[in-house]
Amino acid sequence: MRELINWLAGIEDRTSKVYEKAASIFQDDSELSDFLRHLAGEEKIHYEYMCKAAELLNNKDIPSIVALTDSTKKELDPYYLSCEARIKAKTLNKKDLIDFMVSTEFSEWNQLFLYVINTLKHEHREFIPMATGIQQHKRSIERFIESQSGTEEYIKRLRSLPAIWREKILVVDDTKMVVDLLQAIFIEEGDIEIAANGKEGIKKIGEKYFAVIISDVDMPVMNGIEFYNQAVEMYPNIKERFLFFTSSFDNDRLSFFRENNIRYLQKPSSINNIVKALVEILGR
Repeated sequence: MRELINWLAGIEDRTSKVYEKAASIFQDDSELSDFLRHLAGEEKIHYEYMCKAAELLNNKDIPSIVALTDSTKKELDPYYLSCEARIKAKTLNKKDLIDFMVSTEFSEWNQLFLYVINTLKHEHREFIPMATGIQQHKRSIERFIESQSGTEEYIKRLRSLPAIWREKILVVDDTKMVVDLLQAIFIEEGDIEIAANGKEGIKKIGEKYFAVIISDVDMPVMNGIEFYNQAVEMYPNIKERFLFFTSSFDNDRLSFFRENNIRYLQKPSSINNIVKALVEILGR
C-alpha cells in the first residue's frame, strides 16, 4: 500500500503542475484559465490527502489487494510528457488539453486513488469527503468537455466508463411533485434518497454520508429549520452541504438563512439555477 500511495502522490503533484502551467497558456481565455487553476487546486488537495495517508502508514503498512504494476506506471507517462512538451513550447491547444484530460483523469489512476481513500476512510473519517470529491472532480471535467464543440467522440468515450463514485443526495420534502422533479433533475449527479420531514431526515443522515441535503422549510412533524439545527448539532460540518427551498420569505426566515450563511432558492426556480446551486455545493 505504501508504494501505491507514494506513486499516487507523485501523480497528483505532477497533474497539479500541468494544469497550473496550462492555465498560463490560455490566459486570454479567462473562463478556461480559471477552470484549469481550479483543477490544479483540487489536484493539490488530492496530493495533500496522499501525503496524509503516507503519514498514517509511517509506522505500519496496510496489506493491499491491488498491485501497482509497471504497466500502470508506464501507461500515463507518454501523455504527461507530450502535454508538458507542448506547454513548454507554448503550442498546447484545447484539443491537446482535452486529450490529456480524458487519457489521464479517466484512467486507472483515479480508480487506484479511490481504492486508497476507501481503504482508509473506515478508520479515518476525514477521508470520507475525498471519496465524494474525486467523482465531482471527474464530473466537472466532463461538463467542460461537453461544453466544447467537436468533442462528441470524447463524450461517447466518457459515457462508456463506469462511475467510480455516485454522490448521495438527500431530498427532504413532503410534496411528491417537488420530490419527483428534483429526482429527474439530479439523476445524472448521484443517487437520490427521500425523507418526508426533518425527523426522517435526521435518521437518514445518521445512517450514511450525503454530499448535499436539499430541504423544504415548511414540513409536518419537524420543519426544515428544526431539522437543520439538529443536524448541525450532531454534525457541525454538515451546514456547508445544505440547500433550502422555500416559497415564502418572512424576516425571521431570511435572517436565519443569512446569519447562518445558508444557501437557499425560492420556489419556483429555474432548472438551471437549481442545478447550478447543487453543483456549487458538490464542488465546494
